[in-house]
Amino acid sequence: VDQGWAVGQDTILATTDGGAHWTPQLSGQLNLTSVDFINGSDGWAVGTTSLLATTDGGAHWTALAEPCPLLRSVHFVSPTTGYAVAGGTNVSGTGTGTGPAMPASGGQVLTTSDGGHSWYPLATPADAQSVCFSDPQHGWLGANGLLYRTSDGGVRWTVLTSMSGQQHGSGESSYVADMSVECANDGSAWALRIGPGAAMSQEPHVGYHADQAGVTPIFAEQYFQIPGAKPAVQSPGSDAGPFSAIDASSAVFVDWCSACDAGTAPWDIATDSGATLTKEGDVGAITQPQAASFQSVQAGWVAGLESVYAASGPPRSQERIVATTDGGRTWQVQYAGPWTS
Repeated sequence: VDQGWAVGQDTILATTDGGAHWTPQLSGQLNLTSVDFINGSDGWAVGTTSLLATTDGGAHWTALAEPCPLLRSVHFVSPTTGYAVAGGTNVSGTGTGTGPAMPASGGQVLTTSDGGHSWYPLATPADAQSVCFSDPQHGWLGANGLLYRTSDGGVRWTVLTSMSGQQHGSGESSYVADMSVECANDGSAWALRIGPGAAMSQEPHVGYHADQAGVTPIFAEQYFQIPGAKPAVQSPGSDAGPFSAIDASSAVFVDWCSACDAGTAPWDIATDSGATLTKEGDVGAITQPQAASFQSVQAGWVAGLESVYAASGPPRSQERIVATTDGGRTWQVQYAGPWTS
């Protein structure tokens, strides 16, 4: 697949040659947080002030009316049927990885059957943070740090994880955990719980594989392991980063190390439905990863920041998209924005 899209706050970028060249399709005060394409033609970009749709691969983008509450992220399963997380608040000082696309609390799930022109509430557990559906019946929800599953289109939701036994740092019992989920094929999903809290440049986070039989934790940050319980495998790094579901059997998890000079981006490949976790070193030319998308365990893209700290003067950062076609042995910078201080 040669087509791809990426969004920055005020730009939609597109490629038709596997990322060798990226071209702005739309720029302006868009305040975008996420983008979702279901094929080479139909896509949506969403942010705190924008809901955009295209039916021609981004050659033309149409502004749709934003519902209330405002959308943060969207996930479509067909050109007409989609789901969104809307509203909610981001709690400062939690030490979690919550970003603008995922609320810490108060989020709602909305659904559309007309391609995003109108949206209606879908009944779910409170404090929705992320949602995806493999098909109109099988869906997954992250809410209040917990993972839920539905097999009847959202009529009933079953909780699959628990916060019991979760260790907290001093004074962190009131912090909010995040649960981010990505659907894969065959009604399966991959998920990442972040938090609650953080301590000593270490962020508690747990990676999961889930299917219709249940959920399995596959790694945890080494200083926040639960004694005597799975998993004992260490997370890729000390701080949670993005992940990418490839299929029901494999996924990529990219962490980062905030205490490593300008930062590093260690990453792991999960295979055998999470039974095997292979450390792959660091993503090249990125010090703080922000998004990842992999087509296979060999080919994928990571977007984020490259920061440079000089002996004198302020640090500089550059937004980048880097790519690998050989499982991370080499990385190529495919897009680089302007340097900022």
